[in-house]
Amino acid sequence: MEASLTAQANAIQLAALAVEVAHLKVAVADLRSTNASQSAKLDRVLEQLAQARGGWRTLMLIGGAAGTLGSAATWVVSHLKA
Repeated sequence: MEASLTAQANAIQLAALAVEVAHLKVAVADLRSTNASQSAKLDRVLEQLAQARGGWRTLMLIGGAAGTLGSAATWVVSHLKA
């Protein structure tokens, strides 16, 4: 009788562990899909940042050139008056 109860308890514990493992497998699969989605989003964000860096460089180049031309024009005008 005792052995029968122990075998039954072991079977119940084994079934409970099997259910828990099944739930964990589903949770891991969900985490993997979420991680893949986040990785794709991160790749898109990094791509946008790379494009923005190029845009900032272009704007700084144009601003620097405009500042240089403006100061050169001011210098020329101020020396022509004298």
